[in-house]
Amino acid sequence: MVRLNSVSGIFFRFFAGIWLTLLFVGALVWGASSFFTEAPSNYGSFEHSPAAERAIGTALGIARWGGEDALITWLKDPEVNTRPEVFVVDPSGHEISGRSIPQKAAESLAHSGPQEGVYTMRGHGRHMRPFQGYRFFAVRTDIPPSPIRLIMWKMPWWGWALIAALISVFVAGSVAWTSTRPIKKLQWAMQKASQGVFDVRIANEVGHEHDEIGELARQFDAMAERIHGLFERQKRLFHDVSHELRSPLARISVAVELAEKSPEKSHEFLQRIEGDVQVLNAMVDELLTYARLDENAVIHFERTDLVPLLEAITDDADFEGSATGTHVTLQSPDSILMNMHVDSLMRAVENLVRNALRYSGPGQQVSVVAKEENEHVVITVTDSGPGMDPSELEKIFEPFVRGKNQPTGGGFGLGLAIAKRAVQRHGGTLTATNVEPHGLCMRIDIPLSGPNACLLYTSDAADEL
Repeated sequence: MVRLNSVSGIFFRFFAGIWLTLLFVGALVWGASSFFTEAPSNYGSFEHSPAAERAIGTALGIARWGGEDALITWLKDPEVNTRPEVFVVDPSGHEISGRSIPQKAAESLAHSGPQEGVYTMRGHGRHMRPFQGYRFFAVRTDIPPSPIRLIMWKMPWWGWALIAALISVFVAGSVAWTSTRPIKKLQWAMQKASQGVFDVRIANEVGHEHDEIGELARQFDAMAERIHGLFERQKRLFHDVSHELRSPLARISVAVELAEKSPEKSHEFLQRIEGDVQVLNAMVDELLTYARLDENAVIHFERTDLVPLLEAITDDADFEGSATGTHVTLQSPDSILMNMHVDSLMRAVENLVRNALRYSGPGQQVSVVAKEENEHVVITVTDSGPGMDPSELEKIFEPFVRGKNQPTGGGFGLGLAIAKRAVQRHGGTLTATNVEPHGLCMRIDIPLSGPNACLLYTSDAADEL
């Protein structure tokens, strides 16, 4: 089963995206609300509040007792002339301190007639004569009128909604892109697989090492690798099978042709044909056994004592070897209980023992040793034959592979392949090593509990093998 991360990567990505959107929109709303809270409703217009009247009064007093220079100095001082800010315009329409008048106030000044909040000097004694026709007014200029803030201040409600929507679309698009890009890559790889191209690997390109998409990409690569290997083995097996079938079929064809030409020898040719048919039948039987041990086939495991089964195999092998003076011995404890599929595992051990007998000469010995070791059962089959070339030790477990020292008539090269697959179905390993001074040792190492990935069926379950 696929192990999922404790915290889903995709969940975290969408969770972060949603909260990021909320934070952006929340910050936008907070900024807008604080801006509008700070910005006066009459920003840039004439102010006629009590504070404005006091500020204009202060400006008039400075003009009366300090003159124009003192008034200009006071008008330009932002520390004292603020909230609201006082402006003074001469009769020609110019602000005497040289400051810019806010646009709204300037537009209002352009209208003729008296205006609320504007104080025009009209003859107030000799001290104020220089200011005759000057207009004094106060304007709210609390917030610096930068272009961006003015745009924000003047923006309608739908403008704010549009900005929030754009932020949401950007965040959602970013999250969607990071998720759909690897999915499209997976889709492309699956299309390739559907076309029979299984050498495509995408995990490194997809990335996403810590989420479900990355896990899916790695599983796809593993699946593609496995299917590719199965197809390669299938093609190799078909080639080997066709090669092995060619010889007996050719002999049968020749025997039939000769029997037609020489009817008086038909009995001899029929015997040859019968022998080749038996060879073909034996080959088909071994091929079927090999196919039934496929990793996807369901097989039946049960808790069984291994020792009596090994005793039966070694006794039979010792009897067969007695004809040539070859002896088969067994060393084991009184009992070894383990979960096994009896037929396939015993077929594997028997193939190893018979292979050892085939390579052993007269008077030599085949030793079978079984023992428990670290919750595993270890079975070794050692002969005193010539051993094998080191380059062949890994290849001998492939179908239809025979060693250079294979005796004539030594089988089809399927026995060790069947043994290897049977051991693998038990969650174990089968290895071959040369021994000194000569000989070969086959070692089976299987967990006592059986394979973890396989279901253990009850003894009355249907045996699929």
